[in-house]
Amino acid sequence: MKRFFRESSGKTVIFPLDHGVTCGPILGIENLATTMRWGVEAGADAFVLHKGMFDIAATVPGLKQGLFLHVSGSTQLGRAVNRKVPVSSVEEAIRRGADGVSCHINLANPDEPEMIRDLGILSDACFKWQMPLLVMIYIRGSYANEVDRDQATVHAVRLAAELGATIIKTSCPSSQKYMEKLVQVSHVPVVLAGGAKVSNEKELLNRIHEAMKCGIHGVAVGRNVFQHSNPVLFLKAILGIVHEEMSPQEAWDMLVSAGE
Repeated sequence: MKRFFRESSGKTVIFPLDHGVTCGPILGIENLATTMRWGVEAGADAFVLHKGMFDIAATVPGLKQGLFLHVSGSTQLGRAVNRKVPVSSVEEAIRRGADGVSCHINLANPDEPEMIRDLGILSDACFKWQMPLLVMIYIRGSYANEVDRDQATVHAVRLAAELGATIIKTSCPSSQKYMEKLVQVSHVPVVLAGGAKVSNEKELLNRIHEAMKCGIHGVAVGRNVFQHSNPVLFLKAILGIVHEEMSPQEAWDMLVSAGE
């Protein structure tokens, strides 16, 4: 776990780069070696990769970040993008040199029972091998609009904690009240996802700062970094807020001054 969380702050900034299986080689990850170099230069704490990309990670100079091997997959080409299936194992993660494994499950859809079952099996294997388990858990699917998303996200976090997660990644709730609830209901660290590419970057920095004040243990930001016009600098701004208690305005001023 020390490979993922900084001792100085007790928090983490994860740079997830597992999008290629679901979305294909979208803007920003066409050349994953280049994208990983951005993360190394900025000082991200961890990467999330699919197994085939560990060969690329081995070629990136100066890489000392913790590496999660992502063991779940689906594609947006089919009709079951929200149904994540196992595509790797804890044993393979160990063989490939990972520091931890991550999986993705979605609640509020017909395939929820199978994904919960897969999580239980995976967490047992992680416990056996003493591997950290990052559980990415979201409210997505045909029933998602029928539930209170904030309360459902709280439920999702508690489910992940109860089924053996070591770290939990989930969507950002709509208010501080629910951010605080996420921390209250989980005995393991909770990090918030950066989500889809935003148009208002300053608002994203504000939201990250708000989350840190609520006791959230970090963020996992992918597209909003690797699709930014200056990925390294934007990631440094996020790192400043999470680890150095930089204000959103200070982080924004750093971005603006660098662009002048």
